[in-house]
Amino acid sequence: MILRIYDSLTMGLLALSGAAMFGLAIVNALLRYFFDAPLTWGEEISRYAMVWGVLIGVALAYRTGQHVAITLIVDVLPRKVLLPVRIVSHVLALATAFVLFWSGRILTESLGIIFAPSSDIPMSWIFVAFPVCAVLLAFEALRLLVSDLRGTTLGDAK
Repeated sequence: MILRIYDSLTMGLLALSGAAMFGLAIVNALLRYFFDAPLTWGEEISRYAMVWGVLIGVALAYRTGQHVAITLIVDVLPRKVLLPVRIVSHVLALATAFVLFWSGRILTESLGIIFAPSSDIPMSWIFVAFPVCAVLLAFEALRLLVSDLRGTTLGDAK
């Protein structure tokens, strides 16, 4: 039940960032074209929504196996070798999440005091996307690791 709420929440946040990005871009283009008066902050906020969307999407794509992959080697491996390869993949994803968290935390602390030029929002709101989404990626990697070690698919683990 909790995993379903989490899944719905992360999908909702991804949809919200996409809708904000798309909506602001369309409204700003219409205002620019028809009234020659674009929103001064529209492009900036749209860009920040894209950053959040991409970083949330990293974790969701990892969960569903939708990342771009070169499967040439995996496709020719014997079936008994696939589980160790998947486990190594999850461990590497956890290491990546750690690096993303660490560097994102440093970035947020050191540059978070700056304010965005058009919208005047603290840049910490944008930079904090890196550590937050690193936690999401780590959660998804652990979730898939546990699922693989138990011998279940993610759909069975829900």
